[in-house]
Amino acid sequence: MLKVFFDTDNIGMITDMLDAEEHSHYPIQLFLSIDEPLKITIAGNEVCAQCIAVGQNVPHTFSSQNRAHISAIIETASDFSRSLNERIDGAFAVFENAGLSALQSKAKELIAASSKEQWQAFMRDFKLYLGIEPREQPLDERITELLFLLKQCDCYDHTIAAFAKQVSLSPSRLSHLFREQVGVPLKSYIVLHQTEKAFAALLGGANITDAAMLAGFDSPSHFAATVKKLMGQPASKATKDSEFLKVFL
Repeated sequence: MLKVFFDTDNIGMITDMLDAEEHSHYPIQLFLSIDEPLKITIAGNEVCAQCIAVGQNVPHTFSSQNRAHISAIIETASDFSRSLNERIDGAFAVFENAGLSALQSKAKELIAASSKEQWQAFMRDFKLYLGIEPREQPLDERITELLFLLKQCDCYDHTIAAFAKQVSLSPSRLSHLFREQVGVPLKSYIVLHQTEKAFAALLGGANITDAAMLAGFDSPSHFAATVKKLMGQPASKATKDSEFLKVFL
């Protein structure tokens, strides 16, 4: 079983078949058990807990062992990511807050039937469980414009130079400003965006080859390598017997 939810500030999954080799990525990743505690090897240390956040660019290995759980990759430019960063001391953070059983019960409900509204309601509850309140952190107007361009993207040219031209900055200045304000390299963020776009194409019925090309990857193998790095498993496995739900408008 694999259900994937494309939301505005996260890519979420409910699965019982994740068997990820060691990998790392810039986005923070959240794990929530639905019944028994999860075991994750993070930076060489085995962590056993019900709710775990793995920090940015931290190597980790995980196997679901045929038990359903929630996993979410958090968009690096979001307030969600910034708030989680403040709670991660070192490589990871474990959350053992009141209300865990109620949150897990709501996660179980998503297994039987899932909708856009259900996922959004669950994520609101998840953020409250993590102690995250909505907040505003203004960005430079050119970074805001870039994020809008990426969200509305229907282009094939995903080079930094192409986006820099659209926001009237040099590629080096845009890269520096993005890293300064968002906290991650622009190139890495663009790759994450392309991956989301490719999965959205898969949602629309495209095969892996066509989805990779539609998202602007150099080749299907480039897309496959990116998925392996992000999810720790091949793209073919990540899409087998899967259900995709686009949550954002």
